[in-house]
Amino acid sequence: MRQTFKLVLDKLQGFLNGNDESHQTEDNSLIATIEQAIQKKSAVHVILSETSFTGDIVKYDVSRQQIIVKNFTRNVTRIIRIGDIKRIRFVPSTVEKAQKSLFKKE
Repeated sequence: MRQTFKLVLDKLQGFLNGNDESHQTEDNSLIATIEQAIQKKSAVHVILSETSFTGDIVKYDVSRQQIIVKNFTRNVTRIIRIGDIKRIRFVPSTVEKAQKSLFKKE
Protein backbone atom coordinates (compact mmCIF):
# COMPACT_ATOMS: atom_id res chain seq x y z
CA MET A 1 0.00 0.00 0.00
CA ARG A 2 2.82 2.36 0.88
CA GLN A 3 4.62 1.65 -2.42
CA THR A 4 1.46 2.28 -4.41
CA PHE A 5 0.92 5.60 -2.67
CA LYS A 6 4.54 6.59 -3.27
CA LEU A 7 4.23 5.68 -6.96
CA VAL A 8 1.06 7.76 -7.33
CA LEU A 9 2.67 10.66 -5.47
CA ASP A 10 5.78 10.52 -7.71
CA LYS A 11 3.64 10.48 -10.86
CA LEU A 12 1.58 13.40 -9.58
CA GLN A 13 4.67 15.44 -8.74
CA GLY A 14 6.19 14.64 -12.13
CA PHE A 15 3.01 15.72 -13.87
CA LEU A 16 2.80 18.98 -11.91
CA ASN A 17 6.47 19.72 -12.63
CA GLY A 18 5.98 19.09 -16.35
CA ASN A 19 7.87 15.81 -16.54
CA ASP A 20 5.23 13.81 -18.37
CA GLU A 21 7.01 10.63 -19.51
CA SER A 22 4.01 9.16 -21.32
CA HIS A 23 4.18 11.83 -24.04
CA GLN A 24 7.81 10.97 -24.81
CA THR A 25 7.03 7.24 -24.84
CA GLU A 26 4.14 7.87 -27.22
CA ASP A 27 6.41 9.84 -29.59
CA ASN A 28 8.97 7.02 -29.51
CA SER A 29 6.34 4.44 -30.46
CA LEU A 30 5.12 6.66 -33.33
CA ILE A 31 8.67 7.04 -34.63
CA ALA A 32 9.27 3.29 -34.33
CA THR A 33 6.09 2.59 -36.30
CA ILE A 34 7.09 5.12 -38.97
CA GLU A 35 10.55 3.62 -39.35
CA GLN A 36 9.11 0.11 -39.51
CA ALA A 37 6.63 1.18 -42.22
CA ILE A 38 9.45 2.69 -44.27
CA GLN A 39 11.55 -0.48 -43.96
CA LYS A 40 8.66 -2.78 -44.88
CA LYS A 41 7.36 -0.33 -47.52
CA SER A 42 3.85 -0.84 -46.22
CA ALA A 43 0.96 1.61 -46.21
CA VAL A 44 -0.17 3.38 -43.05
CA HIS A 45 -3.34 5.01 -41.79
CA VAL A 46 -2.49 8.24 -39.95
CA ILE A 47 -5.10 9.69 -37.61
CA LEU A 48 -4.79 13.39 -36.80
CA SER A 49 -6.93 15.49 -34.47
CA GLU A 50 -9.70 16.20 -37.01
CA THR A 51 -8.77 14.24 -40.13
CA SER A 52 -7.04 11.08 -41.26
CA PHE A 53 -4.92 10.07 -44.23
CA THR A 54 -4.04 6.69 -45.72
CA GLY A 55 -1.09 6.02 -47.99
CA ASP A 56 2.60 5.22 -48.31
CA ILE A 57 5.27 7.10 -46.38
CA VAL A 58 7.57 8.69 -48.94
CA LYS A 59 9.99 10.41 -46.57
CA TYR A 60 10.62 10.87 -42.86
CA ASP A 61 12.41 14.15 -42.10
CA VAL A 62 14.06 13.77 -38.70
CA SER A 63 15.24 17.37 -38.40
CA ARG A 64 11.79 18.86 -39.10
CA GLN A 65 9.92 16.06 -37.30
CA GLN A 66 7.53 15.42 -40.17
CA ILE A 67 6.57 12.72 -42.65
CA ILE A 68 5.51 12.97 -46.27
CA VAL A 69 2.70 10.58 -47.21
CA LYS A 70 1.24 9.91 -50.67
CA ASN A 71 -2.12 8.26 -51.17
CA PHE A 72 -2.58 5.08 -53.22
CA THR A 73 -3.20 6.91 -56.51
CA ARG A 74 -0.08 9.01 -55.94
CA ASN A 75 -1.93 12.20 -56.82
CA VAL A 76 -2.29 13.62 -53.29
CA THR A 77 0.69 14.29 -51.05
CA ARG A 78 0.42 15.39 -47.44
CA ILE A 79 3.09 16.68 -45.08
CA ILE A 80 2.28 15.67 -41.50
CA ARG A 81 4.13 16.84 -38.41
CA ILE A 82 4.90 14.11 -35.87
CA GLY A 83 3.36 16.19 -33.07
CA ASP A 84 0.02 16.33 -34.91
CA ILE A 85 -0.30 12.53 -35.15
CA LYS A 86 -2.73 10.98 -32.67
CA ARG A 87 -2.38 7.41 -33.93
CA ILE A 88 -0.66 5.59 -36.77
CA ARG A 89 -1.46 2.04 -37.84
CA PHE A 90 -0.42 -0.28 -40.64
CA VAL A 91 -2.95 -0.86 -43.40
CA PRO A 92 -3.68 -4.60 -43.80
CA SER A 93 -1.98 -6.02 -46.88
CA THR A 94 -5.30 -7.19 -48.34
CA VAL A 95 -6.73 -3.67 -48.21
CA GLU A 96 -3.54 -2.22 -49.64
CA LYS A 97 -3.56 -4.67 -52.58
CA ALA A 98 -7.26 -4.06 -53.24
CA GLN A 99 -6.85 -0.29 -53.24
CA LYS A 100 -3.79 -0.34 -55.49
CA SER A 101 -5.40 -2.75 -57.98
CA LEU A 102 -8.59 -0.66 -58.01
CA PHE A 103 -6.70 2.47 -58.94
CA LYS A 104 -4.58 0.69 -61.57
CA LYS A 105 -7.73 -0.32 -63.49
CA GLU A 106 -8.92 3.28 -63.75
